[in-house]
Amino acid sequence: MFGLEDMKKIVYGGLVREKETGAFSFSRMTEKQYGYFTREEDARFLVRMGCTAGICMDFYTDSGSLEFDYEISGMADRDIVQLDICQNGVRTGGPAQKPGKDTVGSIRHRIDRDGHRWNRITVWFPYMSSIALKNISLAPGASLCTLEEGTPDGDFPGRIRKKLLCYGDSITQGYDALHPSQGYAVRLARYFDWELWNAGLSGYIFDAGLLDEKLPFQPDIVTVAFGTNDWNWAESKEEAVRNAERYFNKIMELYPGRPIFYFSPLWRGDTGVPTKAGEFRPFCLALLNAAKERGIETIDGYLAAPHKEDALADGILHPNDEGMACYSEYAAKIFMKYGLTEDFWPGCFACRY
Repeated sequence: MFGLEDMKKIVYGGLVREKETGAFSFSRMTEKQYGYFTREEDARFLVRMGCTAGICMDFYTDSGSLEFDYEISGMADRDIVQLDICQNGVRTGGPAQKPGKDTVGSIRHRIDRDGHRWNRITVWFPYMSSIALKNISLAPGASLCTLEEGTPDGDFPGRIRKKLLCYGDSITQGYDALHPSQGYAVRLARYFDWELWNAGLSGYIFDAGLLDEKLPFQPDIVTVAFGTNDWNWAESKEEAVRNAERYFNKIMELYPGRPIFYFSPLWRGDTGVPTKAGEFRPFCLALLNAAKERGIETIDGYLAAPHKEDALADGILHPNDEGMACYSEYAAKIFMKYGLTEDFWPGCFACRY
């Protein structure tokens, strides 16, 4: 059985705690961030904060099986049960139920040895709910190695990975990819084999007050992807730009010297009706300009994903798996252009996955 110290070595993207019941729970927000929302009408944000977006177990093993019990709770906005198990980057197991039926269950997953002694196993947790795990075990006598250690035979060399921190709204959190391994932030981290911390919060806007300098993650690369909710909420384009400027200033203060990228909003299916903030495209260009003026690199989301409703899970806003794939591929090309991927090994499935 995995103990707390084992879990601390193989859980990425959040903190792990052991409950009195022996189950493990996970969090990606700080106490300060949880305490930021005090109004009754903001309770929905607390639920979304509790979702385990971008958190995973990731390790090497010579086991032929992986077993654990799970319990899903705190569903945010959608009735869906999600969990992805990947072997060497290929999704090989885990439930994806929509509507979600089995919120409590057991996984008995067979690991295909395929002539290999060691395999890399990654379990991506739900982005739209919380999850608790219990009774996690490998086959009797099997071994576990961390990503930093690598495997004894050298097939999977140990390495310290770059760290990617993603701030944003529901699309950053993962909405509405069917699989938690397919949100654009997770896809970016998987492609370059970076360690991810997903700080996305569904429904939220540029608000520097929510940033916490004590977030237990020191990134090498930071991305910010707000704006689409600001277009709906702001009383004017000027108000939204001022909020964005304060946010950009705070981000630069928190992470001096790190590459920071701003992703402007993706195309929406309802842009024909202007809001108080004006027409959608000029609004997005104003946000991009605010980032550029501060030396923040920019990715124009309007160019990053299809302008087709069939690439949106809800037909209006949230990308499905196809839309997420296009978005992440576009961003990956930008990252490579800026030379952020010198530790990326093309063709090595242990890293490019």
